[in-house]
Amino acid sequence: EKDFSFAHQLFTSPSLSEGLGQMTDSGGKVAFGWDTEEFFRRFELHEQIGIGGFATVHRGVDRLTKAPVAVKEVDKTQYLPADSSLEREVYILSEVKHENVIGLICTYVAPTTVFIVTELASGGELLERVTEDGNFSESDARVIVRQILMGVEYLHSRNIVHRDLKLENILLSDDTPSAIVKIADFGLARFFADDSELRTICGSPLYVAPEILDIGTSSETYTPAVDMWSIGVILYILLSGNSPFDNEDEQVLFQKIRSGEYSMDDNMWDHISSGAKDCVSKLLKVDTAERMTCSEALRHPWVSGLSSTNDGVIPNRLLEVKHTRLLGHLENFRSMQREQQLARNQAHRIDYAAH
Repeated sequence: EKDFSFAHQLFTSPSLSEGLGQMTDSGGKVAFGWDTEEFFRRFELHEQIGIGGFATVHRGVDRLTKAPVAVKEVDKTQYLPADSSLEREVYILSEVKHENVIGLICTYVAPTTVFIVTELASGGELLERVTEDGNFSESDARVIVRQILMGVEYLHSRNIVHRDLKLENILLSDDTPSAIVKIADFGLARFFADDSELRTICGSPLYVAPEILDIGTSSETYTPAVDMWSIGVILYILLSGNSPFDNEDEQVLFQKIRSGEYSMDDNMWDHISSGAKDCVSKLLKVDTAERMTCSEALRHPWVSGLSSTNDGVIPNRLLEVKHTRLLGHLENFRSMQREQQLARNQAHRIDYAAH
């Protein structure tokens, strides 16, 4: 496990951090600070563009560089004193730099709030992009998944496992067809070592790997292979519009995941190349020893471009079905966001009434 004491001291010891607005972390890459007046002098905040957990995200502008940024405002009071997940998220972001990983610019810590400033992925969420594009092709899916794999391969090479890869956490650099994929939301990410134990049950139900579900009843630990399973789910959805594992009954859903029970019998799959189907099947292996690693996946003929895609052969009626399915995923995600916003508003009203 990496030592992130620098971030921990910053988050918990303001007396040690006077003047930290101009200071960088141990790698000299990212500015940390306590001076929130300096933060608001430097950054201009605009409309809210996201919400999740104990945080909201706003579009902003860095007055120093005139560059657009994303500002994640985290309610620090919602974290227990022993909970170091927020510090770990900031530390991990400060340790990575890759084209396909969202870039951290700086972090400011106030008594009750943490401001995490990153580059702005103005293209928004991949999930929204694919629903807007009525003709998202197999080749498009290949371009996206290859970039996700390159970003995750880099993270794994840095001993980082993301643990929450899903369509909603994949952003795009801009609105153009050639937009670059940006992996975001490192709230569940952590460092690992060959002898470290990964035993926390976490992740999003539709994307969670089977070995995570069994962690409470087994002496086994899981590995970065959990990220590969999630990429397999992402690819399945991009190709067909459906989730490989889906059921309103969570226990039934988890049983399907544990047994690797999914199907390619849908008519949509008749028009998807054998190479793409082979790639999905090698990512969704219940046995982690058989599941592809990032390096292996990047060498897979379909991902590398050595095998052909079936672009242009899906009938229009099936494209419409796929589009409707993807819209369903987006609506479910938006519904969850609305519920989180309502819960936050209710909590604020209760807190206000108590005072």
